[in-house]
Amino acid sequence: MGDDPPSTEITQTVKWGAPGSEGVEIRVYGVTECVAKPANPSPDTHGPCLVEHTPLLASVRTLLATAPASDGVVSWTWTGTFDCEVGLAYDPRGPAYHAVVLAAYGASGHSIFAIAEAGGWWQPGPNDIVC
Repeated sequence: MGDDPPSTEITQTVKWGAPGSEGVEIRVYGVTECVAKPANPSPDTHGPCLVEHTPLLASVRTLLATAPASDGVVSWTWTGTFDCEVGLAYDPRGPAYHAVVLAAYGASGHSIFAIAEAGGWWQPGPNDIVC
Protein backbone atom coordinates (compact mmCIF):
# COMPACT_ATOMS: atom_id res chain seq x y z
CA MET A 1 0.00 0.00 0.00
CA GLY A 2 2.23 2.89 1.20
CA ASP A 3 2.32 5.91 -1.10
CA ASP A 4 1.20 4.00 -4.19
CA PRO A 5 -2.14 5.22 -5.56
CA PRO A 6 -4.85 2.58 -6.00
CA SER A 7 -5.00 1.29 -9.56
CA THR A 8 -7.19 -0.95 -11.63
CA GLU A 9 -6.60 -2.77 -14.90
CA ILE A 10 -9.32 -1.98 -17.45
CA THR A 11 -9.93 -3.81 -20.73
CA GLN A 12 -12.45 -2.50 -23.22
CA THR A 13 -13.59 -4.70 -26.11
CA VAL A 14 -15.56 -4.03 -29.28
CA LYS A 15 -17.00 -6.85 -31.42
CA TRP A 16 -18.56 -6.75 -34.89
CA GLY A 17 -20.13 -9.21 -37.30
CA ALA A 18 -19.32 -7.70 -40.69
CA PRO A 19 -17.52 -6.89 -42.92
CA GLY A 20 -15.13 -9.79 -43.26
CA SER A 21 -13.54 -8.65 -46.51
CA GLU A 22 -9.83 -9.00 -47.14
CA GLY A 23 -7.96 -5.71 -46.77
CA VAL A 24 -10.62 -4.07 -44.58
CA GLU A 25 -9.53 -2.64 -41.24
CA ILE A 26 -11.79 -1.70 -38.33
CA ARG A 27 -10.80 1.45 -36.47
CA VAL A 28 -12.24 2.17 -33.05
CA TYR A 29 -12.35 5.77 -31.84
CA GLY A 30 -13.13 7.50 -28.58
CA VAL A 31 -15.31 10.58 -29.00
CA THR A 32 -13.68 13.29 -26.88
CA GLU A 33 -16.71 15.58 -26.56
CA CYS A 34 -20.20 14.83 -25.33
CA VAL A 35 -21.60 16.15 -28.63
CA ALA A 36 -25.29 15.42 -27.96
CA LYS A 37 -25.39 17.23 -24.60
CA PRO A 38 -27.51 20.40 -24.80
CA ALA A 39 -25.69 23.69 -24.20
CA ASN A 40 -27.73 24.51 -21.08
CA PRO A 41 -29.47 21.38 -19.78
CA SER A 42 -32.08 21.68 -17.04
CA PRO A 43 -31.04 20.51 -13.56
CA ASP A 44 -31.44 16.80 -12.84
CA THR A 45 -31.59 15.74 -16.52
CA HIS A 46 -29.53 13.25 -18.50
CA GLY A 47 -29.09 11.80 -21.97
CA PRO A 48 -26.67 10.12 -24.39
CA CYS A 49 -23.42 11.78 -25.43
CA LEU A 50 -23.81 10.51 -28.98
CA VAL A 51 -26.86 9.80 -31.15
CA GLU A 52 -27.20 8.38 -34.66
CA HIS A 53 -26.45 10.68 -37.61
CA THR A 54 -24.24 13.00 -35.52
CA PRO A 55 -21.33 14.35 -37.61
CA LEU A 56 -18.00 13.30 -36.08
CA LEU A 57 -15.18 15.62 -37.02
CA ALA A 58 -11.64 14.28 -36.75
CA SER A 59 -11.02 16.85 -33.99
CA VAL A 60 -13.42 15.01 -31.62
CA ARG A 61 -12.08 11.49 -32.30
CA THR A 62 -9.07 9.76 -30.78
CA LEU A 63 -7.93 6.39 -32.17
CA LEU A 64 -8.22 3.64 -29.55
CA ALA A 65 -7.58 0.43 -31.50
CA THR A 66 -7.42 -1.15 -34.97
CA ALA A 67 -7.86 -4.71 -36.21
CA PRO A 68 -8.45 -6.58 -39.45
CA ALA A 69 -12.21 -6.79 -40.07
CA SER A 70 -11.94 -10.58 -40.28
CA ASP A 71 -10.93 -10.70 -36.58
CA GLY A 72 -14.41 -9.64 -35.45
CA VAL A 73 -13.06 -8.22 -32.19
CA VAL A 74 -10.48 -5.80 -30.79
CA SER A 75 -9.54 -4.94 -27.21
CA TRP A 76 -7.31 -2.42 -25.49
CA THR A 77 -6.07 -2.44 -21.90
CA TRP A 78 -4.47 0.01 -19.51
CA THR A 79 -3.89 0.52 -15.79
CA GLY A 80 -4.78 3.68 -13.93
CA THR A 81 -6.67 5.29 -11.11
CA PHE A 82 -10.35 6.02 -11.51
CA ASP A 83 -11.73 8.62 -9.15
CA CYS A 84 -14.79 10.55 -10.28
CA GLU A 85 -14.06 10.30 -14.00
CA VAL A 86 -15.55 12.39 -16.73
CA GLY A 87 -17.11 10.23 -19.44
CA LEU A 88 -16.13 6.60 -19.87
CA ALA A 89 -13.14 4.92 -18.25
CA TYR A 90 -10.08 5.90 -20.31
CA ASP A 91 -6.32 5.51 -20.36
CA PRO A 92 -4.95 8.35 -18.20
CA ARG A 93 -2.16 8.88 -20.76
CA GLY A 94 -4.68 9.81 -23.45
CA PRO A 95 -7.58 12.21 -23.72
CA ALA A 96 -10.87 11.49 -21.93
CA TYR A 97 -13.64 10.17 -24.15
CA HIS A 98 -17.39 10.11 -23.73
CA ALA A 99 -18.48 7.63 -26.43
CA VAL A 100 -16.97 4.91 -28.63
CA VAL A 101 -17.51 4.45 -32.38
CA LEU A 102 -16.07 2.21 -35.07
CA ALA A 103 -15.84 2.21 -38.85
CA ALA A 104 -14.56 -0.09 -41.58
CA TYR A 105 -11.69 1.32 -43.66
CA GLY A 106 -10.61 -0.03 -47.05
CA ALA A 107 -9.25 1.02 -50.42
CA SER A 108 -12.45 2.90 -51.28
CA GLY A 109 -12.62 4.93 -48.04
CA HIS A 110 -14.56 4.21 -44.87
CA SER A 111 -18.05 3.26 -43.76
CA ILE A 112 -20.29 5.42 -41.63
CA PHE A 113 -19.48 5.29 -37.93
CA ALA A 114 -21.33 2.72 -35.83
CA ILE A 115 -21.92 3.57 -32.17
CA ALA A 116 -20.38 0.94 -29.89
CA GLU A 117 -21.08 2.95 -26.71
CA ALA A 118 -23.16 6.15 -26.70
CA GLY A 119 -21.94 7.26 -23.28
CA GLY A 120 -24.06 9.63 -21.27
CA TRP A 121 -24.27 13.00 -19.62
CA TRP A 122 -25.99 14.08 -16.42
CA GLN A 123 -26.80 17.57 -15.20
CA PRO A 124 -26.90 17.48 -11.38
CA GLY A 125 -29.91 18.81 -9.54
CA PRO A 126 -29.66 21.37 -6.73
CA ASN A 127 -29.53 18.69 -4.01
CA ASP A 128 -27.12 16.30 -5.74
CA ILE A 129 -23.62 15.77 -4.39
CA VAL A 130 -20.96 15.65 -7.10
CA CYS A 131 -17.51 14.24 -6.26
